[in-house]
Amino acid sequence: MKRILLLTDFSENSINAMNYALKLFYNDFCDFFVLNVQDSLSYTSDDLITSKSGESLYEVLILENKNKLKRIVNHLKLNANDRLHTFKSIIDYDVFVDAVKQTVAKEDIGYVVMGTNGASNLSEAIMGSNALKILRYIDCNTLVVPEGYQYKKPDKILLALDTDDYADHKTVVDIMELIRNLGASINVVRFISSDNNIQSKINLDRELLLELINENKFTYKTVSNVPLSNILVDESLSKDAGIITLVGQFKGFFERLFSDSSKTKISKNLILPLMIFHH
Repeated sequence: MKRILLLTDFSENSINAMNYALKLFYNDFCDFFVLNVQDSLSYTSDDLITSKSGESLYEVLILENKNKLKRIVNHLKLNANDRLHTFKSIIDYDVFVDAVKQTVAKEDIGYVVMGTNGASNLSEAIMGSNALKILRYIDCNTLVVPEGYQYKKPDKILLALDTDDYADHKTVVDIMELIRNLGASINVVRFISSDNNIQSKINLDRELLLELINENKFTYKTVSNVPLSNILVDESLSKDAGIITLVGQFKGFFERLFSDSSKTKISKNLILPLMIFHH
């Protein structure tokens, strides 16, 4: 049973990402938790003035969004697998990242799903800069769906490994489950910065992959002197793939991936759905 957190700010982009997740996991038993966060840092004294006598500020601020969330969940149910999928809606009044972190812990979430539209202004809420915050600070497998990306059944999953990354057993098992459910194959791309000990890494990669994956189901290649972040925006590197997967294993992983020089480019130009495994 998968427990999946769907994040929404009620935008078309976030709704598109949620519908993508329903289709991706259509044949899985899933408990979906649909979360809208009212960021506690975004309200001013004007909100107090508009509240009615006898009503708390909390009630005034979230009532409308509760109704919106109910309508969205009802719509999601129309596209869901009613035999395998269940839904729970959640409204939280908190700092966005804190609210997501608390929900992930409380509900034992296995995947977080969100959209991204490249917003650079935090006031545009959730699906811009906050998407990068989730990837950096929430220790949970995360699926990010680009703005306007329409679901196509992925025939190939791309696993991109940086110089110091390794395809650990748990990651490969998770990817294998995805491949099996989708009837897909896997392309592995190892990014290398030098030839030092790279052959031993290649041998270890192939040994683990061959242990768990039929040789006819994967390809393997190396790319030299190119940053890992290029895999997210360069169509020639991700050719024929339906989803890009990364492994966020080390503390400095996201600092390298979302450096100042690449962050804007990635957030505005992500070309494929991105799945990051945290192990």
